[in-house]
Amino acid sequence: MTDDASDRLARIRTRFELLKGLEAEHGHGVTLIDGAPLEPIPEVPEAVIEVFRIIRRIEGSHFRFAQPPEIATPAAFLARPEDNPNDPLGPALAIGCELHSIPPGLRDDIDGGEIIRLDLEDGDVYYIDPDDYVFLYEHPDEDVDIHVFAPDVITFFDEFVLGPRYPELVDTILGPGVRAQRVRKGRFQGQYEDTWLRLLVAAGLAS
Repeated sequence: MTDDASDRLARIRTRFELLKGLEAEHGHGVTLIDGAPLEPIPEVPEAVIEVFRIIRRIEGSHFRFAQPPEIATPAAFLARPEDNPNDPLGPALAIGCELHSIPPGLRDDIDGGEIIRLDLEDGDVYYIDPDDYVFLYEHPDEDVDIHVFAPDVITFFDEFVLGPRYPELVDTILGPGVRAQRVRKGRFQGQYEDTWLRLLVAAGLAS
């Protein structure tokens, strides 16, 4: 692992602890769960294992970022459904999803809305609109817009989940109008409706 990746992992760990403390103190409505001592899996990039050793789940009002169940153990990874050879995007892990489109009462029963994926072959973290994915599946030789957030999962969590580029992720997947929405009344009146963005702002990690 490079020195830059090690520095980013240390930053992820420090920020995660900071955010857990702020959430415990102020109660923005965010879930932060520590990672587990995961075993290495040869078919999974080392960076994925390292990140989810720190973080098991982050869930706010608009997004959930979570350890894929397939990497809980090497046996779980081997037991996962076989990759679809016709999938135009190749093998991937779902490492996040949007929740904004899912009613709060249904979020425990539904995996989530639109998905953020990690490419198991090159490590990219990317998002593709579901309609574009269906089109690409039916027309694999055509070009569609695939938004690559980061070249690896460590950079993604450092910059887009726990860092200043989280608003960019919101704008890309949900649209800029969603990010701008504010709480109309109550204790957080005037602050961002997105509870994770609100916590990042409170920590000085985003604006």
